[in-house]
Amino acid sequence: MVKRPEKEGGRETQEKQWGAVLGLTFVLALVLALLIVWLYRPSEPLVLSREPGEERVAFDLPTVLAEGTSARKAYQLAAREALAWQPDARPAIVSAHWRPRQGGWSSNVVWTFQFYSASTRRLAVMVVDGSQTQLLQDVRSPYALPTFEDEDWQIDSREAVQTWWNNGGGAFHTTHSDVNLIAQLRVLEEADGRLVWRVTGVAGAQVRQVDVDGATGEQLDIQAPKTGE
Repeated sequence: MVKRPEKEGGRETQEKQWGAVLGLTFVLALVLALLIVWLYRPSEPLVLSREPGEERVAFDLPTVLAEGTSARKAYQLAAREALAWQPDARPAIVSAHWRPRQGGWSSNVVWTFQFYSASTRRLAVMVVDGSQTQLLQDVRSPYALPTFEDEDWQIDSREAVQTWWNNGGGAFHTTHSDVNLIAQLRVLEEADGRLVWRVTGVAGAQVRQVDVDGATGEQLDIQAPKTGE
């Protein structure tokens, strides 16, 4: 779609004292060296090569995106409720919205899952907030919805968001103070029926979108269908 030094003593009291002093000196030197590395680390983002002649800027993924509740983790809770709702329930859409907060994003992300039951032609909308799952809607669907199996979904949300971040999302965030970030997983007809993560950053009228194969993690170039086709 995503981880010492030891001290040796001496033999007599004086030698032990000298050993302790030398050991303490070594530890202090090590701490000082690490501090110097930290203080004087490069402030510029690392430049990674993509293709010959091309460069990509890599930014550190914010903690709120890297360590927050992932889609797969939330899905474990939602799937239990969905199977209790209808035994043949299958996931149709998975989505989340990170709202901007003080130049970053809120750590409280709620995952929304849409499950479809082919036998009853009903759609259930469930949300997972932390460890709590709630059924928001249970309605009859006027048409069949494309669903996917658990084994088809190999790329978690963190990997999809990381791909967005590494492919323009990080730069987009540095140039826009408030970015709404939306991640959605679903089967896309315009992607030849593949399961796709669509990660989109929105800042006013500016949009940065990246599509990621939900099975392989490959970044996709999906062309929007033309009107009338």
